[in-house]
Amino acid sequence: MSGRSLLLLAVSLLLGSTAAAERDSDFMAELVARTFFRALVEGDPTTVAPLCARRVNLDGTWAEGETLLGRLRAISRRSRELGLQLRRVVVIPYTEAVRRYGEPPLRLRQAIARGGRVALARFNTLGAVAVLRRAGAFWKVIAVTD
Repeated sequence: MSGRSLLLLAVSLLLGSTAAAERDSDFMAELVARTFFRALVEGDPTTVAPLCARRVNLDGTWAEGETLLGRLRAISRRSRELGLQLRRVVVIPYTEAVRRYGEPPLRLRQAIARGGRVALARFNTLGAVAVLRRAGAFWKVIAVTD
């Protein structure tokens, strides 16, 4: 095999493993987003809390600790009262979200990172958005808005 062939093989293997890692990363971000929204509408804030960053921007207001858990409980209770059912979750990179929908509203800008993911959730009557940021090997919800 020539030097050029070896170089092409090495590059393709590297790109293939990078693409596989990116697919796995996207899969994990989608799994976190889907679990987050499903647990919220099913009234299970104890499942939701570990999926969140230490501080979460909830429609423009930062919350953490017991305040965050209380706000998640209230969102969950309201979701059940409205009879929300999760229909679909689509997760896209932040840059793709900006390309499609424009810059995020001011109240969420501090929470959004360029390498993050935006999860668009569709319920039977409403929609919501969660912003995910990588925290080590995991994805965490850093912001939620409707």
